[in-house]
Amino acid sequence: MNFQITCKRENGNLHVAPVGDFDGSSAWELIHLLDQQYDGQGQVHIDTGRLRNLCPFGCNTFQCKFYLSRVPAHRLLFKGENGHALAPEGSLVVAARQRHPCQCNGDCAQCRCNARVIPEKQNPQKVLDNNPPSCELLERID
Repeated sequence: MNFQITCKRENGNLHVAPVGDFDGSSAWELIHLLDQQYDGQGQVHIDTGRLRNLCPFGCNTFQCKFYLSRVPAHRLLFKGENGHALAPEGSLVVAARQRHPCQCNGDCAQCRCNARVIPEKQNPQKVLDNNPPSCELLERID
């Protein structure tokens, strides 16, 4: 009830936009949608910008159980501030742009915040944690 997913195909890629609270059942819903909608072609873009509450169990469930789907991890591209929390090992995460306090785009000469802007890296790849989430507990629950 507090979670919905929209998806569309564009230029050979699948664009997925989950909205709402992300918990264990949301993780399963996203996995099943990816499994049903992915046709083996293109990238899968997941926009995490409209997720509100990310439950650690939901993120862990998605990362551990994602491999049951037929989508290769290297085809996933997460966008938005919550991308790092959801992305399984082998997927890509695009960092979210930071807004300037004055709402400019940061390149105007008169901008007071221009000197404080830290340049963003283009398409940084996810840094893999040497301690991935433990899936043992999830295996025993199923």
